[in-house]
Amino acid sequence: MPTEYVSALKFQLSHGLEFEKKCIASTMDKMFKVELDMVMREIKPIEIKLTELEQRHNMSSDIFYVKFNAGELGDDREYMKWYAYKDTHVKLMERANEIEKLIHA
Repeated sequence: MPTEYVSALKFQLSHGLEFEKKCIASTMDKMFKVELDMVMREIKPIEIKLTELEQRHNMSSDIFYVKFNAGELGDDREYMKWYAYKDTHVKLMERANEIEKLIHA
């Protein structure tokens, strides 16, 4: 979002009429909910892949992630993919948590 938009929103929220403030807040809330829904849809197939890998290797992705980062597992091709899935999952979950905080602020 261009900085001009952010500046305009800040100004409007601090100087605008009450109905304008409510309209802006409602619109932003809806936008964040749509973004959260999109992030959650991205997470679902990754969780399926993580579950498959956990079952195949009889290890949770959390334990795998720690061991892989510590260099205990080597650089098997499947481990590289698993790491990529887990790392992406971590980042998407962080983003989802950030959005949820904004929605519930």
